[in-house]
Amino acid sequence: MIISPVPAPQAKAFRCESCGAEMTFDPRAGALACSYCGARKQAAAPTGALVVEHELSEGLALAAPRGLGVAVKTIRCTECGAEVQLEPQVTATRCTFCGSPSVLAAEAAEEPIRPESVLAFRCDRPAALESYRGWLARLWLRPSDLKSKAALEEIAGVYVPFWTFDCAVASSWSADSGYFYYTTETYTDTENGQSVERTREVQHVRWEPASGARNDSYDDLLVCGSRGLPQGLAQKLHTFDTSALQPYSPDYLAGFRAEKYAIDLPEAFQRALVQVEHEQQRRCAGDVPGDTQRGLQVSSTVSNVTFKHVLLPLWIAAYRYGGKVYRFVVNGQTGEVQGSAPYSVAKIALLVLVVLLVLLALAASGHR
Repeated sequence: MIISPVPAPQAKAFRCESCGAEMTFDPRAGALACSYCGARKQAAAPTGALVVEHELSEGLALAAPRGLGVAVKTIRCTECGAEVQLEPQVTATRCTFCGSPSVLAAEAAEEPIRPESVLAFRCDRPAALESYRGWLARLWLRPSDLKSKAALEEIAGVYVPFWTFDCAVASSWSADSGYFYYTTETYTDTENGQSVERTREVQHVRWEPASGARNDSYDDLLVCGSRGLPQGLAQKLHTFDTSALQPYSPDYLAGFRAEKYAIDLPEAFQRALVQVEHEQQRRCAGDVPGDTQRGLQVSSTVSNVTFKHVLLPLWIAAYRYGGKVYRFVVNGQTGEVQGSAPYSVAKIALLVLVVLLVLLALAASGHR
């Protein structure tokens, strides 16, 4: 059977019904807003739209809806590889993710799989900027000129692609369980020039074989589909509340950017399996009885896998210091802040010197 691709629907326009001006999504109001006449319109998904989990076996079927349902143009960064989709009238001279000026118009290609659902922005641009200034003020052991040289030229609201996975996991494990026990040992010490016989408790380990099994389930395990956002930074974002996911609607994208996923479903699932493997290893280690353990072996079977493609909101800024790119992000739903910044070698060296002087002073006072 040949399945024909489902074309993207006609791009949606966001015109104000009162004055005809372009409307954008207002995070504080949770609605489309007109900056000219102040009119508002509730953002809404198509009638009957639901947030649905898809069986992994369905894969990225050609019949899946494609495109964002809103007119966009795509730019590609030649430095970090991110592809960001902008409103047609927006001019971008720098990459949203790394700040590189090397951005090019991307050639037309197959429309990406349409997102299943979206978390709408709740944190607006002024709040994101305030978070950035507060974050800079709290940094310690950083270059003194960082605040002036890390001034943002732009902070952009971007819907970043993520995949979510649900699954059931059955794990069996085996290990050696170690139990501590103690014996009294006699030894000879020297005191005031004389040999003195003393005793002490010596710890030993009694090893016994152990095994067990457990069943776990995972709900909305997140895997970032972006290559522009470093995976290390993406994994630090812990506060997304996916229970608030809403059916996708182009309305939420009005006035914002959206990144096209670069990590597709098969690769994302492999990354999810790595996360599950590490977590099951940790959980099974916690099941091993005794005081210590060795030789833990875990075998897991993953089943009932479902997935969603979702867009999550981030305010993203990139700045350069000393020729290196540093990033700052704000969770557009919760306001959580994550970022990277350079350290000052001089300040760290001074701190180490002060600590050493304090330790020397304490040692000297102890010998008096």
